[in-house]
Amino acid sequence: MQEKLYETPCGKIHYWVNRDCGPAAITLVFLPGLTADHRLFDKQIACFEGKYNLLVWDAPGHGASWPFRLDFSLMDKAKWLDEILCREALCQPVIVGQSMGGYVGQAYAELFPRKLKGFVAIDSVPLQRKYVTAIELWLLKRMEPVYRHYPWKSLL
Repeated sequence: MQEKLYETPCGKIHYWVNRDCGPAAITLVFLPGLTADHRLFDKQIACFEGKYNLLVWDAPGHGASWPFRLDFSLMDKAKWLDEILCREALCQPVIVGQSMGGYVGQAYAELFPRKLKGFVAIDSVPLQRKYVTAIELWLLKRMEPVYRHYPWKSLL
């Protein structure tokens, strides 16, 4: 895996790429969630190296991609991901997103549906409103007082 930088108006995104399988091959794109960095997918990278093109990043504001101005949106992250994939001439991405990385994957799917080859969500939930019931939304908006009754160590 070769470390590279992608400059945005908010800061630099560090990412690692392996294009050994050629530009037409499927690319597995690993996107870690909040507080995690590229190391979250070390075992998967080792398993798939040489079988697929690979890309993993430290999301904006995380790991090596810090410092980073935090005034960007989820759609900005998806656009930056697409720009990185285009820069590396990688097509047919299969996004594997963990938690917040899954949100970025969904945003990417919304913006670039024809480019996406596949999507795997790990501990991530759908962002679209149609997947959430009215009672779930009502409950989500009222969870803070519920959580205040739990000891912090129990929540962890």
